[in-house]
Amino acid sequence: MTFDNPRLLGFLFLLVVFIPIVIVRRRKNQDNAAFFASAAPSGQRKLLFREVRLRMLISDIFFMLFAGFLVLALAGPRWGVRIVADYRRGVDVILAFDLSRSMNVRDCLPLPPRNAALQGNSQDIRKLPDISGEGSISRLEKGVEIAREFVTALGDVRTGVVIGKGKAVLAVPLTYDFETVLNFLYSLDNMAVTGRGTNLESLVNSASASFQDSIPSRRIIILFSDGEALSGSFQAALEKARKAGIMVSAVGLGTDRGGAVPAEKGPDAPNGFIIAADGTPVISSLQGGMLKAGAEKSGGVYADGSRSDAVPVLAEYVNSLSAESRVSGYRREANPHWRAFILAALACLGGMRIMGFSRRTLRSREQKRGSKKGGGILLGLLCLVLFGSCARTQGKLLVMEGNFFNTRGFYTKAISSYLKALDYSEAVPYAEYGLASAYFALEENNAALERYRAAEQGLSESGEKDPELSYRIKYNMGVIHFEKGEYSGAVKAFRDALEVDGSRIEAKRNLELSLLTFNRSSSPQTASSEKTESGLQGANGNGSVLFEYLRQKEQEQWKSREWTGESESSGPDY
Repeated sequence: MTFDNPRLLGFLFLLVVFIPIVIVRRRKNQDNAAFFASAAPSGQRKLLFREVRLRMLISDIFFMLFAGFLVLALAGPRWGVRIVADYRRGVDVILAFDLSRSMNVRDCLPLPPRNAALQGNSQDIRKLPDISGEGSISRLEKGVEIAREFVTALGDVRTGVVIGKGKAVLAVPLTYDFETVLNFLYSLDNMAVTGRGTNLESLVNSASASFQDSIPSRRIIILFSDGEALSGSFQAALEKARKAGIMVSAVGLGTDRGGAVPAEKGPDAPNGFIIAADGTPVISSLQGGMLKAGAEKSGGVYADGSRSDAVPVLAEYVNSLSAESRVSGYRREANPHWRAFILAALACLGGMRIMGFSRRTLRSREQKRGSKKGGGILLGLLCLVLFGSCARTQGKLLVMEGNFFNTRGFYTKAISSYLKALDYSEAVPYAEYGLASAYFALEENNAALERYRAAEQGLSESGEKDPELSYRIKYNMGVIHFEKGEYSGAVKAFRDALEVDGSRIEAKRNLELSLLTFNRSSSPQTASSEKTESGLQGANGNGSVLFEYLRQKEQEQWKSREWTGESESSGPDY
């Protein structure tokens, strides 16, 4: 068994604190029970005293169980495995920066102007004879420059930042606000975290733990490092990330020649550079082969930070993955069972409440049997209502959940809820409509049209009459046809929508606009298009007849309603 929020299980310790309270209450309740039983006849006082005391004890036990089940339900228990649709959209990117002292080696040149990079200038500055003089920058500064250009070039991608020396930490959680990421990168330096050494395993593991399992997406870690690892197992971290479906890309910083590692002047660094045991400066160089092999192993790409095309390579790779927006298959996940604990908590609450109804006199055995029989019937009816209605309302609850996410722009969560609702027949039309709305918001017009047609078919097959849903399906199909330039389809869809509800002003306006646009875009250009011209004349005739019919209906409604205003517009106006 696993839990979505295991920290909430700590509240179960409050039940241990409640046990002494129950013991103290039991002693106090004896006096209350004796006072209550004193009103009964002398022959029944002892039995009534025992019954009342037992009821009080059972009531306390029910309360403890109620609190325990409620805490378990809030913790989100899961067990078993189920197959669910895996909808993947976009990419989540974690920028992982190695802040070890070797990243302070100044053997890099600044990025060229942006226009030079766009022209495909791929000069390899690692081949220059010496770049350690004036004008060179450190490896960390070069990595920050590449990261800033890369974040600016990204599209609709969530980005986060992890930094580390000996131990890595999450500095910026995943966010769509790239300004937050850029502001952090501008202030990033080698003193952002304390520690010594280079542990790329900790850096990759911390970056992998920064992704959210509740949001299905492609996950990429971009490692900015020179590849020198003094501790940890880099290969083990890469294998763990690969099994979790995380792609690790790398940006190699530095040169093959390398340079002396700077440090504060002291006994170990008399000249401002780290000295080895033999008295010579410690030279740090780029371990590009290890970084490239690790990136290829996990399905990522390797970009040489010394080349001017490092940013285009990374941006093109990530944007190509973020362009995918589809149901990529199915995945296994633990089955949630919090509803069972909610029902158990409600049952305990009901039991606690029932224990509060005591009696002053003992009933006869026949009355007891009748009471048990009636209680059994009521309990059976309650279970039937709870479990029977659960199956019927589950689909609609999932649709409501999807609508909640959809209205707030969380389209991935909304689509996941709608797909789950498709398993319930009574919710199919509404789930299909919700999927179409989400796809339309994601600018996937073809997929949205298919879902609208499926919603229309599901509504007709169910035999359920829902004029509002039918109108919205046809109206939204007309909007999509109009956006795609299919004006004849838009005319038909808006006309069908008006047949469902002829009082909608927005549908009348859009129908008129679609007819005018259709006639204007389909006007004959040459003498050889006489057939098309005759067809358009027929369309004009139909349009005039339809306009006349709508005008008459509006006049009738105006006369009948006198000064009552028309219904408020409920859709987009084109």
